[in-house]
Amino acid sequence: MQTDDLVTWLAAEPPPPPLAPRRLAGWIAFAVLAAAGLFLTVAGTRPHLAQALAQPLVLAKTLLPAALALVALPLAVQSIRPGAVPARWVLLLPLALALVLGGVSLLAQPPAARLAEYTPVFIAECVGLILAIAALPLLVALRLLRRGASTRPASTGALTGLAVGALAATGYSFFCPQDNPVFYLVWYGVAIGCAGLAGALVGRRLLAW
Repeated sequence: MQTDDLVTWLAAEPPPPPLAPRRLAGWIAFAVLAAAGLFLTVAGTRPHLAQALAQPLVLAKTLLPAALALVALPLAVQSIRPGAVPARWVLLLPLALALVLGGVSLLAQPPAARLAEYTPVFIAECVGLILAIAALPLLVALRLLRRGASTRPASTGALTGLAVGALAATGYSFFCPQDNPVFYLVWYGVAIGCAGLAGALVGRRLLAW
């Protein structure tokens, strides 16, 4: 094919569809919530869920990771535009809320109750199930974000992992019977952080161009 013919052929090709950040964010959220919904369908929710959610400290177990996801997911989608520098400092807002809640709960509880739920079984269940819920949606999310052209693929992957991990933790919270804020803030945080690290490692390769 001659150069002129190639230029003519390329000019005749329809342009790629424009990036739709809200649609991308919606598909990523749908992927995680579908995985969480499947898990809850199989495993069930905790007994007396509505009564438990009426308690502020139990409700915070759901709202805090949801707030982190609402912050991290738009940042991840924004970061796939070349040269974009998302305002990552806003991630400190849900983190600050978690630290305040954890500190207040730690001071309010007697020493014997603070680490009452820190058993290897509970820890492995909490962290393992959140990561299991997040694993496939994270890969789906990173594949979707390849439509962009992130100039910081590891950072984009980390933000994506945080968002997916936080949404997975939000779904898992409806199953989780551990209501001690000192427990769920630490181990939900560990699981979400692991998802963020996995996102950074995979995204560094998958989102590179």
